[in-house]
Amino acid sequence: MESYLAHIQRDPSDKIIAVQSVSEHCHNTARYAAAALEPVGLSAAGEAVGLLHDLGKYSEQFQDYIKDGAGTRGSVNHTFAGVRLLLERYHHEPPEDLADIAAELLALAVGGHHGGLFDCVDDQQKNGFRHRLTKKEIGYEEAKDNFFRFCINQEELDQRFQTALKELTPVLKYICAMTGEEASDERYDQETAFYSGLLARLLLSAVIEGDRRDTAISMNGVVFPPARSGEELEQMWFTLLTQTEEKLNTLPSKTPIDQARRTISNQCGQAAEQPGGVFRLNVPTGGGKTLSSLRFALAHARRHRKQRIIFTSPLLSILDQNAKEIRKYIQDDSLILEHHSNLVRTEENSEQLDKRELLTETWEAPVIITTLVQLLNTLFSGKTTCIRRFHSLCNSVIVIDEVQTVPSKMLSLFSLAVNFLAEICGVTVVLCSATQPCTEQIEHPIHGPIRDIVPYNPALWQVFQRTDIQSVGSMSLEQIAGFTLEKLRSADSLLIVCNTKAEAKSLHDLLKDGDFTLFSLSADMCMAHRRDTLDKLKSTLGQSGQKVVCVSTQVIEAGVDISFGCVIRLSAGMDSVVQAARPGPVSWLRSIW
Repeated sequence: MESYLAHIQRDPSDKIIAVQSVSEHCHNTARYAAAALEPVGLSAAGEAVGLLHDLGKYSEQFQDYIKDGAGTRGSVNHTFAGVRLLLERYHHEPPEDLADIAAELLALAVGGHHGGLFDCVDDQQKNGFRHRLTKKEIGYEEAKDNFFRFCINQEELDQRFQTALKELTPVLKYICAMTGEEASDERYDQETAFYSGLLARLLLSAVIEGDRRDTAISMNGVVFPPARSGEELEQMWFTLLTQTEEKLNTLPSKTPIDQARRTISNQCGQAAEQPGGVFRLNVPTGGGKTLSSLRFALAHARRHRKQRIIFTSPLLSILDQNAKEIRKYIQDDSLILEHHSNLVRTEENSEQLDKRELLTETWEAPVIITTLVQLLNTLFSGKTTCIRRFHSLCNSVIVIDEVQTVPSKMLSLFSLAVNFLAEICGVTVVLCSATQPCTEQIEHPIHGPIRDIVPYNPALWQVFQRTDIQSVGSMSLEQIAGFTLEKLRSADSLLIVCNTKAEAKSLHDLLKDGDFTLFSLSADMCMAHRRDTLDKLKSTLGQSGQKVVCVSTQVIEAGVDISFGCVIRLSAGMDSVVQAARPGPVSWLRSIW
């Protein structure tokens, strides 16, 4: 019987209450890692890294550490052994072919499962694996012998590696072809390296998932919901789509705007039949983008058996607004996970909180509502909790609302990541905005063509043309305050959008003694305060004869569902001007900048 232990569970009195052998843990991790990568056809690669990830625990040094508590946490290295075995057995230096690259990718995943992706290239652009091959006092030979004795023999490991290589080879060849013939040598090298790095991240995500899942199940008794089959996924999406479309059909269709929104929604339902890839949902503000994107996502997920739908928004105010709409149509909160910093539910019991914490680590819920920051963290952050979620993006629909808010300095990284998700991970990406960024013209563009879910139609767009944008030149803040009073003579409500919190505070102070109800909004307000202010603002706007002024930072600009008779926008880019000049259901907006 194997005496080498991977985990020991003790009660508060330090009595051992549960143990798990290294062999059991490695095989379980391999099975879960394989399942995580099955949607992208890399299950054998996941199995290989799962088997090797804890090879170093087969040493007496680690056994003394885990059984007797000899040393501080992490003081005994157990990750280098699996890296060394992979590179000694399957790798040439310098690399000769794709088999060597595959071995390096597997080694990266094995070596990084506790500390993220370690550097495979050192500061001098040389092999960063070398010191892992020469590291002393890690009990490598002993651990290797015990691994082949208790876990898997050499011939079986060789077979597993060859199967993983068959999976990885076409992916690596495709990555080499992704950049395109028109790219320069430098751009080709940069993009190929970037995509290879994301592939390494995907493998690492799977082993972290398998390792933590097995530990949670075996040592803590955590119960994970069973994975849905393809047929179950299709039926779930069909049910959600049916009830959503039934609810959409009850919406009014009397006015030209109502009819235009219905046309846009129907086109989204039809476009969902197309194969996956990158789509653009570019409709006028006020066109019902949130519900139209939900209809597309549900229909596309049903048609192509997607694992989950992920909705992202850049601002918590927009996220809160969109989440309410999505929940209203999904009608089953057990299928939805909201993951953002402002979600606090004190009424939940500890079991519900534990379940929610688990879901935020795995993103296993069918519908995820999260921030753009959390998505970018999942793509790029070095934290293992973020890396773990990466595999959950595979075979999903990702709807990115207000995509123009992706920071310009990250646009190339974002575009490259979108390419990898769409072409390697089977993800359908929907870029939503009335002011789309030009991702085709940057240094590292999104691979085209980006398909328009709703093709541009002048007649359809004309219905939403209800604004008059005018430039009034330069003004000081004092002059803007006077200009505001002048505009209030002909408008009952007015919004001032500032570029900075300092500008907003100064204008608020200048206007606070006016004969009207004054509101202010900024990102400094907590979500509860901001939500309460918006509710009071909407209520006051609905009162006849009531003059209302709101001074806000750009927090109100992207997608907040509210209308004013007049808007003053301090000078900004045209995308910000367009966002500020969004029409309400009955208002005529005049944007002054």
